[in-house]
Amino acid sequence: MSGFLRRVTPGAVLIVIVAAAGPAVAQSPVPPGVAGLLTSIKKADAGQLSVSEEDGRFMRVLVASHGIKRALEIGGANGYSAIWIGLGLRETGGHLTTIEFDDGRAKSAADNVRRAGLTDVVTVLHGDAFREIPKLDGSFDFVFLDAWKPDYKRFFDLVFPRVTPRGLFLAHNVVNKETEMRDFLSAIQDGPAIATSIVRPGSEGMSVSVKLR
Repeated sequence: MSGFLRRVTPGAVLIVIVAAAGPAVAQSPVPPGVAGLLTSIKKADAGQLSVSEEDGRFMRVLVASHGIKRALEIGGANGYSAIWIGLGLRETGGHLTTIEFDDGRAKSAADNVRRAGLTDVVTVLHGDAFREIPKLDGSFDFVFLDAWKPDYKRFFDLVFPRVTPRGLFLAHNVVNKETEMRDFLSAIQDGPAIATSIVRPGSEGMSVSVKLR
């Protein structure tokens, strides 16, 4: 794996990760049926709750290239991002637990995961993530946060201690909704045990943080 580091402010290290080419990152195309499903989810997403296609592809590559085994998604919406993450986990033999607060969206996510043929890879939980996460055992080597933006720091404080060393913690909307999560952004940019980069596969912006130790 290669990448570059650049220091932007005292105590804040930004890192961009670029996986080396090889068998670990080779990915098959999205199956036609799944591609059509993803397109239909986006078309029906009137509230624009789903990540962009570029964000989804980016996460699939990260999951596959890092050999992710145990992933957590906070804020699953209709399952669009879970399907992209699940496609990466299909190649690593890993598993995703995605949590959605809204009952209707959770049911839709579960149905979409089923239609994508990923029920053995993705588990959809309906409930309050602050209550559901403590019920989950073990640690995580990949976390994707896309919930209520003012709660980002609370979720970070809850979950980051359970991220494995060199594990990844991603958060969505960090550019277009930056003002709603300044405390979270400060934590991921200034923490001594974390290296973070803000990337923009799509227009909303995504933070990618690596737990250093």
